[in-house]
Amino acid sequence: MSDKLDRAAAAAAREGAAEQVVAIIGWGTAGVNAAIALRAAGFAGTIRAFSDTNIPPYSPILTSYYAGGEKTYDECFPWSAEELAELDVEVVPDSRVALLDPGAHRIVTEAGQESSYDKCVVCVGARPMTVGFPAECGYEPLVLRTMDDAERMKAAFEDPACGRVLVSGASMIALKCVEAALNRGLGVSLVGMNDHVLDFSALPAAAERFERGLAAKGVTMRFGQTIAQVEVLEGAGTAGEGEGAARKLRVRYSGGDVETYDQIVVAHGVRSDFGFIQDGSIEIDRAIVVDDFMRTSAPDVFAAGDAAQALELVSGEKRVLGIWKTAALQGQCAGRAIAAELAGRAPEASEAYPGHIMTNTIAVNGTLFISAGVSQAGEGQRVDVRESDDMTVACIYGTAPDGGERLIGFNVASDVDEPGGVAYDTGAMLSLRIEEACRR
Repeated sequence: MSDKLDRAAAAAAREGAAEQVVAIIGWGTAGVNAAIALRAAGFAGTIRAFSDTNIPPYSPILTSYYAGGEKTYDECFPWSAEELAELDVEVVPDSRVALLDPGAHRIVTEAGQESSYDKCVVCVGARPMTVGFPAECGYEPLVLRTMDDAERMKAAFEDPACGRVLVSGASMIALKCVEAALNRGLGVSLVGMNDHVLDFSALPAAAERFERGLAAKGVTMRFGQTIAQVEVLEGAGTAGEGEGAARKLRVRYSGGDVETYDQIVVAHGVRSDFGFIQDGSIEIDRAIVVDDFMRTSAPDVFAAGDAAQALELVSGEKRVLGIWKTAALQGQCAGRAIAAELAGRAPEASEAYPGHIMTNTIAVNGTLFISAGVSQAGEGQRVDVRESDDMTVACIYGTAPDGGERLIGFNVASDVDEPGGVAYDTGAMLSLRIEEACRR
C-alpha cells in the first residue's frame, strides 16, 4: 500500500467535521482501491463496505492456483490485515445488498439493514454462469470465481475417487480449471461450442498452437459440441475404488457420443447482477455506464471493475473489461473523484480514467497466450500471421484516423512460458504500439 495512513489523525479530523459517508458495495479489488484512493486524497469520513463474504478481499485470479495446489489459501489474499486496518473501513460482512436507491441515498441489505450515504461506489464484481448445463440432472457442477468455489473444486480434485474431469467451456477461466485438474494428476477433457479454445479472444492460428500444447499434456478436446445430458450413476464404481466412491457422471454430448466422468466444471462466462439497483435509477447497458471519472448517471453513485462499462481505447466505445489491473485503476479513479467532490471541488482532468485496452495473458503448464486490443478481424481489417518453431504471432491491422494503417490487435501463442522471454517481450512491445496509436 503506497501511503501509510494515520488512523488517529483521521479519527480526530472526523470529530471536527460533519460526518460524511462513502458506501462501497462489493469488497474486492475495485472496492479496496477506491478506499485506498479516498484515504490517500485526505478523506476522513466513514467508509462503509458491504461484503457478501466474511473473509478479507482476495484475488479471483489466484483461485485456480489454490484449487490446483500451486498456491496456499493465504497467498490468495493480496492485502495483509495491517494494510486493511490502516484504511479504517467499516466492513459489513455477509451482507448482500438488496436495494440501492440513488434518489434517497439509501442502501438496504437482504437482512433488512438500512444505511445512508453521501457517495456510493458499486463494485459488485461478477458471478459464474452455468447457462446451458442440464440443471435438473441432480448434480451441481463445479464453477470457479470465489474462494468458496475454489475450496469446493480443491476438495473435489483431491478426492481419491476423482480420476476424470470434464471442463465445459473454452474461455480463460475454463483453461485455468483444466490446468488445476492437470496439476492434480487428473485426466481432463474439454468441450466447447465454438471451433477453438479461447472463444472470442484468439485468432485460429494462435488458438491452434495453444491446442497443440494442451493435447501434448493429454487433454482431450471436443469442439462444436455441448453437453446435452448428464446422468448421475450411483453404485457404478470401477475396480480398485472403495464402495463409497462409486458415483459417476454419464455425459451425452450434442454430437451423440457418451463419456463417463467423476466431476464436471462449467465455465460458461461471468456476469454482474444489478437486480438490487432501483429500476430506471441508473443507466445500465451490459454493465453500469460510467463517465471519465467512473460516475454513473446518478450523480452520487460511481461504479468500478466488472460492474462498470468504461472507455475502451481501440474502439472508442464503452465496454466491460474484467481484469484485475483495470478494476484497481477504476477503483482508484472513483475514489479520487469522490474525495474531490466531497471536499467541494471538481476532479482534476488529470485524474480522469485514461481508458483501457483489452488485454489477456494465460499460461497452462508451459503453453502461453497473450493478446491485446481487437481479437477478431472485421471487415476491412488485415491479419498477418508469422510462425516460428515455438511461437505464433498474429497481428490485426485496421485503418488509422489519417487513412493509413495501424496495429489494433494481436495474439501471441508460444510453446515456452518463460517470464522475461521472447514471447512476453513481444507481447509488451505490441501492446505499447497499440496504446500509443490510440492516444495520438
